[in-house]
Amino acid sequence: MIIISASRRTDIPHYFADWFRERRRAGFAEYRTVFGGGKKGAFRASLDPGDVLGYLFWTKYAAPFHGELEVLRSEGIPYVFQYTITGYGKEIQPGIPEQDRASDDFLRVADALPGTAAIQWRYDPILVSQVYSCDWHRNNFTRIAHQLQGHTRVVNVSFVEPYLKALANAPDWKEIRWRLPDPERHKTVLKKYPGLQTTGADEAALLADLSRIAQKCGLELRVCCGNEYESRFPAASCCGLELFDPYGEELLKKVSALAPGPSRPGCRCLKSVDIGMDATCPAGCFYCYVNASRARARMNFERHDPTATMLR
Repeated sequence: MIIISASRRTDIPHYFADWFRERRRAGFAEYRTVFGGGKKGAFRASLDPGDVLGYLFWTKYAAPFHGELEVLRSEGIPYVFQYTITGYGKEIQPGIPEQDRASDDFLRVADALPGTAAIQWRYDPILVSQVYSCDWHRNNFTRIAHQLQGHTRVVNVSFVEPYLKALANAPDWKEIRWRLPDPERHKTVLKKYPGLQTTGADEAALLADLSRIAQKCGLELRVCCGNEYESRFPAASCCGLELFDPYGEELLKKVSALAPGPSRPGCRCLKSVDIGMDATCPAGCFYCYVNASRARARMNFERHDPTATMLR
């Protein structure tokens, strides 16, 4: 049995409710990974209820998906959420609704879950620049934390990663404080973008302040894949046992038997099957590590067939 991740690579709850419904009716979905597909060009994931331990949904706005969530509840199928709310402007994430609308929807999603552990807030990525200063983040984080207080227990954070795709799409990469690059993983980045500004003491102090703000609101701040901060802050586990705790011991035993499934260095997630596809999300967030081109993603979304076996 498996956990279905829907999806790190695109926002299925926001944009692909019809496709998700059709795939569940068919009992399977097809997908490719960054390494391609299987012998027939695609991998196949069973969505038969007997094969699925539960669903992990990743989203920035789930309002179009509530009908599907209601069906899952009626069928007794567990689901959990990683719900991202950051409050950036349209120049950063043009396709995302205003922060207050997202917060209201977060509360609606949370209220239908069996417990507050089943949904985690992602304040991710933290983008520090002249416009989005550390003080801006302190004020913005405080506002959102108060809105979500009592509806979740965890907030996961990380600084914007210097992926080549993100740097190429950035409004002005020189004005952003990027997460410290790894000399081995980011060789091309360091060569192509000399003078890259990186996070330092100010950003570490920001995390400490955000952690204190979170605690006052009954939340624990955790850092996602932030090895440089692991001695100071708890590590995130975005697909972890804790999310499924409200569903009871029987499910927990099955989830705890899953193998680790890290998606990058420092990742502490359990193994899941991601049925999303890259280059399909039209949100337009420049920092996205999946989409190389906003225009291509928009085109693929507009051409999308809800009856297709895979998103693209």
